[in-house]
Amino acid sequence: MLQRDLHAQLRNSLVFSRDRIAALARPLDSELLVRRPSGGGWSVGEVLEHLCVVDEQYEERSWGLVASGQPDLANLDREWRPTKLGQFVAGMLSEPKPMKAPKRYVPGDSVRDRVVEQFLSRSATLCVQMDIALPLDWSALRMQVPRLPFFVKLNLGDVYSIQAVHTSRHLGQMERVLAGIA
Repeated sequence: MLQRDLHAQLRNSLVFSRDRIAALARPLDSELLVRRPSGGGWSVGEVLEHLCVVDEQYEERSWGLVASGQPDLANLDREWRPTKLGQFVAGMLSEPKPMKAPKRYVPGDSVRDRVVEQFLSRSATLCVQMDIALPLDWSALRMQVPRLPFFVKLNLGDVYSIQAVHTSRHLGQMERVLAGIA
């Protein structure tokens, strides 16, 4: 896939998910935001907290990677290829079956104040970052995966792909939670 096409696809996915999450979560009062489904699982607020916690692990590194890149408009027409790890993680997150989050990404006992707006702001910032990074070579720029050995790296396109799939996955989870507590 051409990098410009990947950018458009991922950006559209992120904007769709962000808009849908805003429509679902903004109207919730504080009690509904943290109400867990009767069958167990996370509340909408906890899902948003999880997304914020994960984003915090990647944000500084990805901005550093973008700042270190050399813009070249020829990169727009380059073929982007995922790493094996990136392809595996994105594929795994695309599956509809439930998964356990790594312990470090599990929300705590409470969600942060204004978790909805914090998530929406982070998502908008990610889209800005992708736009700024568009003229960089997403296949060549590699980032260490937080909390894994130094040699475990994803390319920038992997990072953006995983974030888009992860957000979409949790949008579906929030829709199911709200259907179960309505």
